[in-house]
Amino acid sequence: MNMPTLRSRQRGIALFVGLVFLVVLSLVAVIAMRGTLMEMRLVTNVARHEQAFETSETLRGVPISVFDEHVFQRGWPTKVGGTLPDNDFDFNLTSQMLTVLKGGLQKNCAGDLDLFYGNLEPACGSLPAESRYDTSTWHPDAILSMCDITSSSCSRSVSATVSIIPDGTVLAEGSGGAQAAGYRGIGGGAAGGGGSMYFEVMSVGTVPGGGRAVTMAQYRQSIRN
Repeated sequence: MNMPTLRSRQRGIALFVGLVFLVVLSLVAVIAMRGTLMEMRLVTNVARHEQAFETSETLRGVPISVFDEHVFQRGWPTKVGGTLPDNDFDFNLTSQMLTVLKGGLQKNCAGDLDLFYGNLEPACGSLPAESRYDTSTWHPDAILSMCDITSSSCSRSVSATVSIIPDGTVLAEGSGGAQAAGYRGIGGGAAGGGGSMYFEVMSVGTVPGGGRAVTMAQYRQSIRN
């Protein structure tokens, strides 16, 4: 006579156990989704950093290429305020590179285009005085941008701020003796001992989504008489 009561109690316990299992499975699913979202964020952050690093490295090469050509040609192209024909500068896609550079060149404290050879800049406007060993004080010499390859339209939201700081001059080994020998009449070529000028180049690349990377390199410019 007590069996119907027992069966009803068993049905109530089964429902309770099922609800407990449902709650546990829901918690497991939520924890798994949170872990997946965290991994996706990590992967996205790594991808943005790599893109920013590549942007920084790529755009840092633009002023350096112009630098190298400037030494060879002994002047600057007209597109960036120089006196030499742009066609004398042997770049791949010369016009595009010079256009990008011209649009990104910054002005120094005197209001002139800064073509990388200037001394350390004093404080002006919101910028502090430049200190050779404090990168946070370096003034931007060029702010360059290029198309974002992940976008269907060229929004030029991928950019890099390039700062170039003079880092001293060193005479070539034996240059003093070479000059003395040349002046004694052994030959003018012997006086061309030459030397090197050093520059620190910092590039800060930024990409959409907050990606940022900083790369630095030392540029050596050989000087020959």
